[in-house]
Amino acid sequence: MTHTLDTPEQLAALLGESWTFSPQQWAAVTAPLEPAVVIAGAGSGKTTVMAARVVWLVATGRVAPGEILGLTFTTKATAELQTRIRENLRKAGLLPERATRVGDDDEEVEEPTVSTYHSYASALLSEHGLRIGHEPDTRLIADASRYQLATRAVQRYTTPVDQLTDSPRHVVQYLLALDAEMSEHLVDPATVRAYDAAERPRFLDGMATEHRKTYRERNEKAIAAIDKRAELIGLVEAYRGLKAHLGLMDFSDQIALAARLAETCPEVGEVERAKFKVVLLDEYQDTSVAQALMLSRLFSGPDAEHGLGHPVTAVGDPNQAIYGWRGASVSNILEFAASFPGRDGRAATYPLTVNRRSDERILATANHLAAGLYEGRPELLPLEAKPGAQDGEVTAVVHETYDDELAWLADRVIATHAEMAEPAWREIGVLTRDNSHAAAVFDALSDREIPVEIVGLKGLLRLPEVSEVVATLTLVQDVTANAALLTLLAGPRWAIGPRDLALLGRRARELAGSQQGGESFADVESQLRAAVEGADPTEIASLCDALEDPGE
Repeated sequence: MTHTLDTPEQLAALLGESWTFSPQQWAAVTAPLEPAVVIAGAGSGKTTVMAARVVWLVATGRVAPGEILGLTFTTKATAELQTRIRENLRKAGLLPERATRVGDDDEEVEEPTVSTYHSYASALLSEHGLRIGHEPDTRLIADASRYQLATRAVQRYTTPVDQLTDSPRHVVQYLLALDAEMSEHLVDPATVRAYDAAERPRFLDGMATEHRKTYRERNEKAIAAIDKRAELIGLVEAYRGLKAHLGLMDFSDQIALAARLAETCPEVGEVERAKFKVVLLDEYQDTSVAQALMLSRLFSGPDAEHGLGHPVTAVGDPNQAIYGWRGASVSNILEFAASFPGRDGRAATYPLTVNRRSDERILATANHLAAGLYEGRPELLPLEAKPGAQDGEVTAVVHETYDDELAWLADRVIATHAEMAEPAWREIGVLTRDNSHAAAVFDALSDREIPVEIVGLKGLLRLPEVSEVVATLTLVQDVTANAALLTLLAGPRWAIGPRDLALLGRRARELAGSQQGGESFADVESQLRAAVEGADPTEIASLCDALEDPGE
């Protein structure tokens, strides 16, 4: 059954909604079946538009539900988009209700496919991986296993290392970061070595001709980085060899392999284009070079017979790119037409600029802060307030100390809660610059008996029962981790007070032969800090030693 949907009101009525779509949203929802990019500003209803487009395409008979593919980044975003699409299709009568039984003579209606980019790559490799020699039983490993495997590669490495003088933990982190970056950018070790070999003489020439100290220091750092990377590439090769030997791959390998599959086997693209008549790519500004190559080779090509003009819609906002640290390239969305050209060589652009979450002054402040981004990208438009938006309020407060700021924040949260018509702590949000600040905010609010939840994994580490588990595991790996031991000793199980902890610190120094207990401190806090601080683990007075031999 097809519907006539010529106006936003008709689509809203089909979905059973009282509101209607804006002209910008309606243009994106009803875009022709051709490559297009939707520049969706913050709070502009991106997910609503994507789900509504699926309903419009299915309701007007352009495609069947099972011929639609939606890709996004996280499992949470996938679940949200999938749920929104499914609910909208059911509201419109285009999918049966869950409790509806399908008769023997009825065909079961396939739902749209919605998954993460990595899950889609995994499915591609499972189905077509043998075309490039990829074994289907290759096991995918997550971050913890990657770290363990990289540590093993470092421990087994026998080639002399002179430049990488960092701690083993840091070397493992560098190794994993370089390996992931090379995979996400589809660059092999030989290419990196060749690039560094060509660039190093230029910095040496700069050292010889540049007399300004600042520039000489920059050149020295660049040369040192190149020399370190030369050794690091050897470790990356050892790590990759270990993965291959054990039949393992990580998420970066998965995308790189899928990109190679799409590049070398055009018949896979033919299969995917026949399966999915419409493709929606969410958060496209955060795709990596390898992901963009995989998608463009699958869903675009040199002519109409080989994918040119296939209906691919990328949705995202260059101003919200957050994954550059892991290989994402914002140029993917800015140069979308080059990867997915229409049959006329261009791709349509649909802006969504009306923010439906914030008041006018908040948006004015956001546009002011992002002015530099808008100047460099004329195709991007500033955010606009929704019709009837309130004036809003933006306040800047400067404090003399960080403790003053935290105290003010707790007072403000309590006052805001008291002023709310229906008080609910979960309706109050606090944004911080990084996780270390989030931890301090958590402590400050908890001290005032305000219920707090830190969003994300880092929040778990602030829970006492979790921090004790982490401290225990840290001590199993490193008995000189005094800070971890203090977490346990001062916790609710042992509840050892600061004076006894200070005595343990003095005993630890006696056993280490560093101070013979002769140093005096102004207060207990200074004594505790002296017991814990230290740069080299071999020079740290271990509190574990003092526990084992507390003396008199």
